[in-house]
Amino acid sequence: MPDCYFLTVCGGSSVDQHSNNVSLFNLVEQVNVNPNARQLPRGLLPLEIHAYWSLTPGQVGEEFEARFVLVADTGLETSSSTFKHRPVTRRFRSRTMGVPYPPVFGEYTLHVDWRVTDDEPWRRTPVRWPLSIRAGEPKPPVTH
Repeated sequence: MPDCYFLTVCGGSSVDQHSNNVSLFNLVEQVNVNPNARQLPRGLLPLEIHAYWSLTPGQVGEEFEARFVLVADTGLETSSSTFKHRPVTRRFRSRTMGVPYPPVFGEYTLHVDWRVTDDEPWRRTPVRWPLSIRAGEPKPPVTH
């Protein structure tokens, strides 16, 4: 089974062309949203999700699906779209643009689920990332 060993949410990232090392910028554990803002485009918070995976030799080249799920303290779940992966190495990383926007403000935990085929149930990995979605103060109007 694919093993997600690292999961994080950040504001941005970059990959060094020579070393293939990744730099993550502004790790995010709290998002302040203007309570008067309209629904976000495509229902996503404009952040990056990074997931790092490890596979057994027999899983290399085999396709699987993954999704990200925000789970509230109440148990309410908000899922992302499904993403298909066919890794060609034993370790690989994925970068997904956009965190699913939950229906209410509160405390959440971001999880990653995976499955091999559409007809099997999702399996949740133990890795997770805490995320608070809070109503921020609206910005005052500019007066000068």
